[in-house]
This record gives sequence, C-alpha cells and structure tokens, in this order.
Amino acid sequence: MRGKTTFKHEKDVKKWLERLTKNEKYPFSTPALRKELKHTFWLLDRVASAKALAKLLSNDAAFMHHKIVIAAGDGRDLTEESEDFVSNEKSYDKVRKAIAENEYTITISVGQLTTGVTIPEWSAVMMLSNVSSPALYMQAAFRSQNSYHYEEKGKYYKKENAYIFDFAPDRTLVMFDDFANKLVGDGSASDKERPENIKRLLNFFRCWYNANSWWRLQNRMDIYLF
Repeated sequence: MRGKTTFKHEKDVKKWLERLTKNEKYPFSTPALRKELKHTFWLLDRVASAKALAKLLSNDAAFMHHKIVIAAGDGRDLTEESEDFVSNEKSYDKVRKAIAENEYTITISVGQLTTGVTIPEWSAVMMLSNVSSPALYMQAAFRSQNSYHYEEKGKYYKKENAYIFDFAPDRTLVMFDDFANKLVGDGSASDKERPENIKRLLNFFRCWYNANSWWRLQNRMDIYLF
C-alpha cells in the first residue's frame, strides 16, 4: 500500500480487474456470468487494501455500476475484524440496504461477515486474503452457499450455484486437504483415509481449476498428490 487508499502496484491491480471482465477464463467476463454474480463478497487481508480496492472498483468502467460496500472497521487483520461484533452488525445492515436498493453490489471485507451471517443474495466469494487457517478459509468460503429463492418479473427462481474464486491454487489445495483431514477426529488421517475424506468433501464442495484455457474438475487424487 502507498498512503491510505492507493496500492503500491496499482497498475497491476487495474490490469487484474480488467482481466476479470474481459478474459473469458475469469468471472464477470460475460453478461451471463455478471447476471449470475450480481451480489458478491470479496475478502481481503487489510482494511487499507479494502479501501484502496473499493476506490478502484468505483472508477472502473465495468464495476462502476456496482454499489461498493466496505464491511471493515478499525481492525487491522481478519481476526480483529471478525471479532468486532458491533461493526459486524452495522456492516450487515449496510449490505442489506445496498442489496435492496441496487441490482449489483460488491461487499469488501477484511473479516467482518465471515461467521454467523447469511446474506442469501451472495452468489460468490472472491478469496483475496492469504488465509492460513482452514477453518477460517471455509467459514468465509461458505458465505455464498445457502438457500435463496427470489422473484423476478413475475417468475420465481432459486439460487442454483455458489462459487469461490481463489487465485492462489497452491494455497487452495492445501486448505482443501487440511479441511478434509485435519479438522475431523483427532486430525491424524491415515494415507488410506486421506483420499476418501477428500472424496467425501468433494460431494459438497466441487473444486475446479483452469489449465490451458479449459476448466477441469479437480479429482481426489489431484488434491491428495499435491
């Protein structure tokens, strides 16, 4: 960060935002994807970063039509922010108001609204924080996985999909393995049990990766052998 609301590598961040909306491998790149991702939750690691990103999004040609909500208080990291219960309640109210008044919203958080909160309209989580705890990672990831029914132009719909976009594949696979094997029982799964535990988790949490411009489903041995 440079100053309070500017990224040190701002040009690179702008290029990344452009790829999100123009590169077909990325979310927000087509009208159909943007329609499915009307309301999303973006998790960062610092309050200053959240404010800097909000500023860039507000001035971006593709994202300027989104209402940007900063769900962050005075805490400096994910733990402090998630434990600031008063600010969490205020942020929840801000998000509900923004969704009620805007067709598209992006909520940027540094830990707030990651536990004990359900925003049914959220359809995706952008994991932009270097979370090292599998429990915290999955708590944040599951913010978008919930039941949601809504009416639009006289027709009733239900949310079919929920997404977690993570741009650090190495970390993602480690979190997946840890969540499947270290947070169950005494955390000492055998070599035989590990792939089976991952297979069980994949039934509820599909894992895809991009290779050579094609999206492929991660299988249990891909994760286990990482």
